[in-house]
Amino acid sequence: MKKIALGALALALSASAFAENYIGATIGSSHIDIDCGLGTQCDDGDTGFKLYGGFDVSHQAALPGLALEVAYIDFGKANVTIPFVTVQSIEVSALTFGAAIHPKFTPALSGVARLGVAYVDAKSSGAFASSSSNLKVYGGLGLEYSLNKQFKLVGGADFTSYDTGRQSGSAHLLSVGAQYGF
Repeated sequence: MKKIALGALALALSASAFAENYIGATIGSSHIDIDCGLGTQCDDGDTGFKLYGGFDVSHQAALPGLALEVAYIDFGKANVTIPFVTVQSIEVSALTFGAAIHPKFTPALSGVARLGVAYVDAKSSGAFASSSSNLKVYGGLGLEYSLNKQFKLVGGADFTSYDTGRQSGSAHLLSVGAQYGF
């Protein structure tokens, strides 16, 4: 999955030689919805990260701030436990493709709204292990603060859903990071 993500990112960044390209990375708190039964505890939060890249197509689409993006998101792992024993673990990651709109609020501050599809890989381990990869809807919201023409501080929230075949739910990542434009 990671090799596919890196290949897709390289393809997206090379797709338009005259577009304004950017790459970014964020890290933060993730949450995976997981069902807990009676007598069990859920640890549904973890640390996740996102690697992404894109290019501005607003000059071709006549829509200011429009970009096409590809991203790899690791939502981390959620666990169901009974005292001292993990009963089930679920790991979720996604390769996303979509559009992003970057409206400017001030010369330095802009927003970002993302919408697209995600190829979501979900694996569970434990007594009822299963795994599945599905296409799901992906969305995100965020803010970007320009430090100069090339560097931005970014923060955002990314949302999708997962299905292991036995368990399904939502996954989201609240993260901060940096973006470099070239």
